[in-house]
Amino acid sequence: MRLTRRVRSFFREEAWDFPEHERPVVAGSPATTEHGLTLRIAYALVALLVGLTGGLGNALVMVNITELQTGLALSSIQAAWLPTAYAMTNISANLLLIKFRQQYGLRVFTLVAVGLYALLSIIYLLTADHWLTLAIRAASGFVAAAFTPLSLFYVMQALPGRWRVRGLILGLGISQCAFPLATVISPWLSISSHWQSIFLFEASLAFFSFVAVGTFRLPPAERERVFEPLDFLTFLLLGGSLALIAAVLGLGRLEGWFKAPWIIWFLSLALPMIITALILEKGRSAPLLNLRWLGSGDIVRFAFAILMARVVLAEQNIAAKFLSALGGSDEHLRALSIVTFVSAVAGAIASAITVNLEKLVMPMVLAVTAIAAATLADSSATSFEHLPWFYLSQAVISFAAMFFLGPALVLGITSALQKGGRELLSFTVLFGAINSMGALTGQALFGAYIDGIATISRDRVLAQQNALRLAAVLAFLTTAYLAVLLAIRIRHKLAEIRRDKQVSTNGAAHFDPVGPTKQQSGTHWHPPTLSFQARGVLSAIATTGAVLLLVAVGRRSGSNIHGVDVRSYHLSI
Repeated sequence: MRLTRRVRSFFREEAWDFPEHERPVVAGSPATTEHGLTLRIAYALVALLVGLTGGLGNALVMVNITELQTGLALSSIQAAWLPTAYAMTNISANLLLIKFRQQYGLRVFTLVAVGLYALLSIIYLLTADHWLTLAIRAASGFVAAAFTPLSLFYVMQALPGRWRVRGLILGLGISQCAFPLATVISPWLSISSHWQSIFLFEASLAFFSFVAVGTFRLPPAERERVFEPLDFLTFLLLGGSLALIAAVLGLGRLEGWFKAPWIIWFLSLALPMIITALILEKGRSAPLLNLRWLGSGDIVRFAFAILMARVVLAEQNIAAKFLSALGGSDEHLRALSIVTFVSAVAGAIASAITVNLEKLVMPMVLAVTAIAAATLADSSATSFEHLPWFYLSQAVISFAAMFFLGPALVLGITSALQKGGRELLSFTVLFGAINSMGALTGQALFGAYIDGIATISRDRVLAQQNALRLAAVLAFLTTAYLAVLLAIRIRHKLAEIRRDKQVSTNGAAHFDPVGPTKQQSGTHWHPPTLSFQARGVLSAIATTGAVLLLVAVGRRSGSNIHGVDVRSYHLSI
């Protein structure tokens, strides 16, 4: 009985009466209390670990897809289903996960999500069955959707109140840096016939994350009853349709857009499912998504801009293949991976430092302009002599990609919070779905374009070069589109200023996404001390994670790292 109470206390959030200025804007998010320096550092490290754990698993699968295909004895299509199955569930997961933490609490949400991910990641090592592996990969995609908001929460706790908007950008940047980091660390994990190292490494990070979030609690979140029976029907219809579209985008090129019967069936099912979900949501008094707000002009224009930018960023996969075609060796590709990773980190930090709530569209315009210019420079390369400039252009693209996403996230969140908590949920779902769909669309678009040009010209290098030019054209079009959005935003801002001059400011309060930062008087909240039994269990889990990590890296011994084909780290486009 005593053990049961201790287990419940480990998962249960303690009751705490926070002052008004520290309470979260919406239920399911942690309170924003002030912490001491030591605890802030701990929260920052947990944010880094959790954010990378959520992104690295799928990134390692994507960049090592060729080796996984060989190690698991899969066909190219079967191997391509591994990241696609992950994407199918990851895209729609936020439809339910946000409400789960709102109703059942942040602590339960955190530990259940991280614990399930750790369990799923270790199961990979126990099975070689393709269908079971696909099912586990799909389940991992659903659970991993919880890691990005967790990283955001921990980063925001690590920063003072006046810097919490910067924490949003840094939290997003951590998860987005997972893919370039995966290309850097893969040579130390991906050794011929040792594909298990990838899953061992993923499992070790998941174990470490469970220990970290179990030890360093987030401040308690407010809870409320939000689930309704129709929410699950909406999820099945809308989430299912997004999953079907993701499958078509991920596999259509390999299966044949007009040859595979399942593609027609999937698209035929997806459209009526989306229409039915929209009709169902429109008729509800408390819908899962606020369709009226999502369908407004500002949000539609914003979503299209994000989609276009994500499509353009698929250029980086083409660029790596193009470098190989020009004569780039494994060492050159490793150097390119390091350059893109360092640039991505620098871009996230620069975006967080320079963010200005009054000027969010301008940095987005500048970032996409830089991407367009760098992509055009890539397409002009004709020989291996352009390698130094190639490194520079890819560094610019990685930096600008991170510099773009931060303001885009803050712009959407501030717009949503001005309307209410339900709009914030709707925006979170929209932002995640648009990012994932944009990436899949870019890969499908450029891949199909390269295949078409290569078939006609019988010159794949020329096809890749033309694809880079296409990406540059799309980037310049996106820049022009963002410039129009900037002009519209400036016009709206001037109209607001004119209205403010006509309205008395007595008692009026402008929206402040950061919130006041004054200290709470009285007793401060701090993470409760763990019991002796909890510390013992977490120590055992951490030890298991360390053993898994040593085994994953130790498989490298006795092998020649130069024998690894780094070119297989990138999806074939």
